[in-house]
Amino acid sequence: QHHEVLSSDPMATTGVFNFMRLKEGCDPANAFESYEQDPHTLEVRDARLLPQDADILLPSSAGFKVVSHVCSITDWLDEELLSSTYHDEVFAVLRKLTGAEHIFLGGPHVSRREGSAREGSAASEPVYHLHNDYTGNMKEAYVRALSGEEPNKSWTMEEMLATSFVDGGNVPAQMKAVGLTAEGLAERRMVMLNTWRNTSDEPVGRCPLAFADQRTIKSGDGCGGVVGRVGLARREGQQFYYFPGLTREELLVFIGYDSDAKEHAPCVHSAFEDMHAPADAPPRQSIELRCVLVMPPRLPEEGGFKNINTVDARTQRIYPPPAP
Repeated sequence: QHHEVLSSDPMATTGVFNFMRLKEGCDPANAFESYEQDPHTLEVRDARLLPQDADILLPSSAGFKVVSHVCSITDWLDEELLSSTYHDEVFAVLRKLTGAEHIFLGGPHVSRREGSAREGSAASEPVYHLHNDYTGNMKEAYVRALSGEEPNKSWTMEEMLATSFVDGGNVPAQMKAVGLTAEGLAERRMVMLNTWRNTSDEPVGRCPLAFADQRTIKSGDGCGGVVGRVGLARREGQQFYYFPGLTREELLVFIGYDSDAKEHAPCVHSAFEDMHAPADAPPRQSIELRCVLVMPPRLPEEGGFKNINTVDARTQRIYPPPAP
């Protein structure tokens, strides 16, 4: 195991992160068999010390932020309530945050509880593996699903997984229901956001979620050149953050895919054992939603045209502006 902690930040903590490395003599293109686990002990910086007013969809953004949000849910085991009310509440937060025109749920929500395997709980265990949930061909995969085209033959082995992700949900049908066509989606910006919330009464004390500043990740860091579920190779300069003591009244949002990004290198993430966590901290409980956002048609200066009298959800301005 590699120890790389040289911290001058008194608010930082440390944790072990499971990266991946290429096995000697193996083919880098074979992402599923050519890599092995490569643990590193790293500094994890306090994200609460960063400016919190940034637009996470700007290229200059770290790609994550916490939004204050008091949720109406009190029973986190009520699957029916989660699937109706909670999803809608999160969509409303994301619409306000991003100005997205359409938001779809990219698969069922995931509830996690530390120790759930021992308890026989239906919740999943936290994942101690640096990864990203999506590959860089997500928009193309949705466009092909809308048009009925076969997967692109040039996709890598891992990029082919995008097809099963798309086919596993009913997002293409929902897109068609709101009038999105393959041609229409191809012209839009599509973003995939993960949301993460503590569902315990207590602030998170054990195994918090860490995430990368996307500006410090390169697409070549991913196994087989894909920053996806297989994992990430360690490289000097990558920086990781967490929000200490997240409460139930906070929603963590981070980018997993952006069709406008110059390269697919978003906020890889992992649970980690905080080495400074109190021994008596309660088990971590959380819920995650993976959301597909389709942005409004582009403005003329962005290389596109708005529909007549479309309202921008964030600025409330009308395009084109009304005649004087």
